[in-house]
Amino acid sequence: MKLVTVGDVMVDVVADRLPRPAERAHGTVRLRAGGSAVNAALIARSLGADAQVVGRVGRDPAAELILGTLEGEGIEASLGRDELATGTAVALGGAVVADRGANARLSPDDLPSPLRGDALLVSGFALFQDGSREAGIAALERFEGEWTAVDLASARLARLDFDARVVFATQAEAAAVQGLEDRYEIVCLKDDYGVERTSPFGAGDAFAAAFLVALADGAGRDEAARRARDAAAKAALRTRD
Repeated sequence: MKLVTVGDVMVDVVADRLPRPAERAHGTVRLRAGGSAVNAALIARSLGADAQVVGRVGRDPAAELILGTLEGEGIEASLGRDELATGTAVALGGAVVADRGANARLSPDDLPSPLRGDALLVSGFALFQDGSREAGIAALERFEGEWTAVDLASARLARLDFDARVVFATQAEAAAVQGLEDRYEIVCLKDDYGVERTSPFGAGDAFAAAFLVALADGAGRDEAARRARDAAAKAALRTRD
């Protein structure tokens, strides 16, 4: 079984506290490969599936960190290179600042041909930004496989015209958009996993990846949702690599 993920490829910088204005604080800071496409692929591999990440990175040490992580986990990397820096997300306590960097210029030319797998997950962040939207739409149109899915990044994204079988949304996103269930075969609430999160990144990505891996493996929707909640709960409590 193979999950293909298309979208944001980032380096996550995670600090365990938010300093006061003008304060120099001491705390734990971690640097790791992340972004929605990488996070989902890592979860898929941990569940025994093959995975492929399609995205865009810079020509910098951050890109080498990501490539090394993917190679070490046996994940196929289809990453275009850009003069812009690799995307970075910085978490300080519960606050997050993201610089999409090279992600913003993901192009249809970056997509492998053919684009094949058992399931495809396209990041809403890729669809949400003008520079990468065409690539996200193209991935959904070109994919040769059974399951296509989009992970919403914003309620505004649901107003775009895209064709997918599965949509993942937070409760707030689903509440803000009327008729999601009428437009898509399956709509899943990705923040329904029953724990108070301590990690700023990855729970929703884990939910989506585990759900799609389960569906592609023949599980029913209820069983897929149960596995997704378990994976998301673990990711939500992740405090170290």
